[in-house]
Amino acid sequence: MKHVLIAKEVWVHVDGSVQPPGEDAATLARHAKAQQKAMATLVMGISPDFIYLVTSCTTPMGVWVTLKAQFERNTLANKLSLRRQYFTTKMQEGQSVQDHLWCMKVISDKLAALGSPVAEEEQVEALLITLPPSYATLVIAMAAKGDDLSLVYVHQTFANEVQKRQVNKRSVASEDSKTSALRTDEETQRPFAGGVTSVITTATRVVK
Repeated sequence: MKHVLIAKEVWVHVDGSVQPPGEDAATLARHAKAQQKAMATLVMGISPDFIYLVTSCTTPMGVWVTLKAQFERNTLANKLSLRRQYFTTKMQEGQSVQDHLWCMKVISDKLAALGSPVAEEEQVEALLITLPPSYATLVIAMAAKGDDLSLVYVHQTFANEVQKRQVNKRSVASEDSKTSALRTDEETQRPFAGGVTSVITTATRVVK
């Protein structure tokens, strides 16, 4: 919103830095018009659910101060809630690594938008501690690198691990398929139990 007001050249009417208009009629008219423009821009940017907060405000500066006082109280609570969520989110066994990384990124982006960005070192630590037990070996290997870990390296390592697991899964499935086919072939070629005599006896019983 601040950047919109700056672009419309009325931010000075919101932050209180505008100079007094003086007594000139034309200057007074321009001042009043800019005030109205700033007021309209602010009100149009407010959700209908919060319009009641500014109904008694008569200046754009009053609207801004009221909104700031209302929502800055919630900012700290939002930051704490998002940080708690960021460091306690756990990737479940079987969950897609890409989905987990995306979820973590969404939370870190929200924190950045609130002016509380998560440092890269903290992002690396969070990603490592939120992985499930099946990734324990990978976590130990990456932790052994110490301070050389970067967020890009961690993401790339995760991608390589996912690819490796997919290849191994296909390989195991292929071996299982081959084993099953071999077992079936052996059973097909196995001699009839009891030899020729049993075959004849069985056939005789069927005829009777």
